[in-house]
Amino acid sequence: MEKTILIIDDDVNIRKMLEILIKKNNLGKVICDIDSGEQAVQEIIFYNPDIVLIDLLLPILDGIEIIKATKEQGYNGKFIMISQVEEEPLISKAYESGIMFFIFKPINSIEVINVIKGVCHNIELENSLALIKSAVFNMNNDKSITQGLSLDERINNIFANIGIVGAVGSNDLIKIIHKIIDIKKRNPSSTYKLQEIYDEIVQEEYGNENLNVNKKALEQRIRRTIQKALKTIAEIGSDDYSSSVFMEYATLLFEFKQVRQEMRHIDNNLEEPGKINTKIFIESIIAKLSS
Repeated sequence: MEKTILIIDDDVNIRKMLEILIKKNNLGKVICDIDSGEQAVQEIIFYNPDIVLIDLLLPILDGIEIIKATKEQGYNGKFIMISQVEEEPLISKAYESGIMFFIFKPINSIEVINVIKGVCHNIELENSLALIKSAVFNMNNDKSITQGLSLDERINNIFANIGIVGAVGSNDLIKIIHKIIDIKKRNPSSTYKLQEIYDEIVQEEYGNENLNVNKKALEQRIRRTIQKALKTIAEIGSDDYSSSVFMEYATLLFEFKQVRQEMRHIDNNLEEPGKINTKIFIESIIAKLSS
């Protein structure tokens, strides 16, 4: 079924360029284009498009505010942000607000086409999964697909998807995830410091002997494992941008800008590799386990 797309950008040339790309490549149907944030929330709710292409900096209401407001009103479509903004804090906020991809201006037509194709594919997968879940629900009287799997089995399912099952630091990651989940179970509003959890794990395994050395080794194993996961996802994306694994994990576990950087590094070793954030990675795994 043809996907519906709504475009929000204050540059008329960008709106026209996107509309031409979408029509020429049969990516969907543009049902509306908007030049400011003033009526954007109402228009999105009214048209309920499958995909919204949205600029970050808009007159009246910016892209992040629009996304948050529409989600609060129950909109469940997909957001792709297209902007010239390069400040890391703003890009991070955009991902936190719920966008799937961030595309940098000036627009690269190949990237736009591949991203929209990938998001359309992701929507199809979600719709198929919803039908499967509905069928399982009816057949098994509300039994979950993953019912019966232990926490470690569910973690390893995720690790298998991102290529780190059996990696040197994978068992360390599992221990950390267990400890954080235990902390959250005791008090959902409690906070924690990864360094304190590292201390606890090292003391349990080695005692207080060479604490700093063992702690540093633990931290290095974990970072290398997460870096391996980033490389795996980037390799999948380089091979197939519309891969369901790439679509699911590229923005879930990492900043997509860093995934793109890792993809550039894979293509050219002279490019810097993508960067990881250990806490975001671990928190994202835990969030997925809870979903």
